[in-house]
Amino acid sequence: MTLPYRHIAFEGPMCSGTTQLARQMAPALGGEAVFDVGDNPFLSQFYREKPGSAFKTQLFFLLNRHQVLSELNQPSLFHQVIISDFILEKDRIYAYQNLSDSELMIYEKLYGLLCQEMVKPDLVVYLQMAPDKVIDLVRKRRGTGLYTIADEYIDSVVEGYNRFFFHYTETPLIIVNANDVQFDRDKVAFNDLLQFLKRSHRGVTYFTPQIGEP
Repeated sequence: MTLPYRHIAFEGPMCSGTTQLARQMAPALGGEAVFDVGDNPFLSQFYREKPGSAFKTQLFFLLNRHQVLSELNQPSLFHQVIISDFILEKDRIYAYQNLSDSELMIYEKLYGLLCQEMVKPDLVVYLQMAPDKVIDLVRKRRGTGLYTIADEYIDSVVEGYNRFFFHYTETPLIIVNANDVQFDRDKVAFNDLLQFLKRSHRGVTYFTPQIGEP
């Protein structure tokens, strides 16, 4: 079966499982996985709330995410589909949480220049979770610095994601109820989503995966 999409992007707030899901989906769909920026040298400073670190952290993410996606403009010779664990627009969700007004003015000018010719994915899959679920997952991510972030910040990020995708119209969008599922551990849920992705979608579609036996 030929997939109706060349590029599927998974999105969701921190610790929502987008990276693991993209890693699983790529071989299942005969595709190539492309991942968000891994190591940001300014991130540890941001976690420690060092002055000026938010701006440097955000610019590093923006420039590197743009570079990763720019490379996708070249057609893959070996894979039918690209599976990514982010979209560039997510960068602005965090920018508006982290930057001052003067920093945002500079950020937006750069963002506008970088995004003029950026190719959009053919399908976006948003893993939607309640704030308390995300907070619980973040608190379990010890050793990364992420677990030290305040509940209020996580709340505002989740709200930012929901607000963004409420207005999102750039591509077909699947909103997945991901509160009660771990796709890396539940084969039934994973296969349910896999089959759903093989269909052609338009507009906004809501999807609640079938849960396997515990």
